[in-house]
Parts: sequence; structure tokens; C-alpha cells
Amino acid sequence: MSIDNIKTSLEKLRATLENNGAVDGELKNLLQTLDTDIQQLLKSPETTATAAPATGIRSELVERAQGISARLAVKHPHLEPVLREIADTLTNMGI
Repeated sequence: MSIDNIKTSLEKLRATLENNGAVDGELKNLLQTLDTDIQQLLKSPETTATAAPATGIRSELVERAQGISARLAVKHPHLEPVLREIADTLTNMGI
């Protein structure tokens, strides 16, 4: 798994959100904040194709992604696989 996988998954999530107006405002805001935080993390100097960022940051992002994924599974099952893929990629990369 690579940073490119996460970027691709985030782009899929963004496209799905833009094309689907059924997501409530709170959930959309949580997803956008998670996207922004992951993007900032990926741009940080510590994160390269072979290095992972600090454990605290990666754990927090994985937990948030998993929590949002659980909510999506109930309310928006069509979005849940994309977010699960992001959380899995973060976990497998050590992010």
C-alpha cells in the first residue's frame, strides 16, 4: 500500500460526495475534515513513500476513519467501502 493508494481513495470519496447529495451536513463535514487532515499529513516532510508519520497522529486518523466508516455503513452503505479502504490503507502503511 502506498501514499498514491490513499490519494486515489480520497479522490474517489470526494467524487462520490460531490455526486451524492444524500449525505447529511454533519457527516459530510466529518469526511471533509478527515480528508483535509490526511492531505496535510501526506504533505508533511516526515511522510514520504517509505516513511510514516508519528504514531499518535496515525492512530487518531485511523480511529476517526473507522468511526466514520461505521456510521456510513448504517446510513450510506455505498460510501462505506471507500472509507474502509482508506482506513485499511492507512493501517497497512503504518499511518
